[in-house]
Parts: sequence; structure tokens; C-alpha cells
Amino acid sequence: MPFIPRQVKPPARRVISCKVLEETATLLTRYAEFLDSTQDYVVNELLCVAFRRDKEFQAWLGSTSAASPQTGQEAVAGGRQAGRPQS
Repeated sequence: MPFIPRQVKPPARRVISCKVLEETATLLTRYAEFLDSTQDYVVNELLCVAFRRDKEFQAWLGSTSAASPQTGQEAVAGGRQAGRPQS
């Protein structure tokens, strides 16, 4: 047994790029400020909520196989930070 606990490794991240409306970008910036968080965090969490709540998407995920080794519930759950309540 180690003398101190192992360092928790952050989950793997992938850089993506997309274009949004100017108003959406402004609201994203403001919401991140409101939460005292990064825009990366806000986008990731909002996508996880959308993926989790969309029952039709969940059914579709269950009926298809993706090229990625991480699919379905694992991918959505993987975006969640430990200890954060799920809505």
C-alpha cells in the first residue's frame, strides 16, 4: 500500500472546433463567468446533459455501434466530473 494516495489522472481531452452565432458565444462567455468556470467546462457539461436527457438519442446509441472504443453511456458518463450531481 502506498504511503500517499495516487494522483488522480484527468480524463483524456480532445480539441474540437465549431462556429456558433455571436449571441451564443456571448452567452457562453457570460455563463462561464456566472459559474466561475471555463468555457470548456460549460460546453462539456451542457453536451453531457443534452446527450443524457435525449431519450431518442440514447435509444439510437443502444442500437448502433460506433468506431470509437468508448460509446453510449460510457462516453456520456465519462464527461461528468466525480461528485457532480446529475440532472
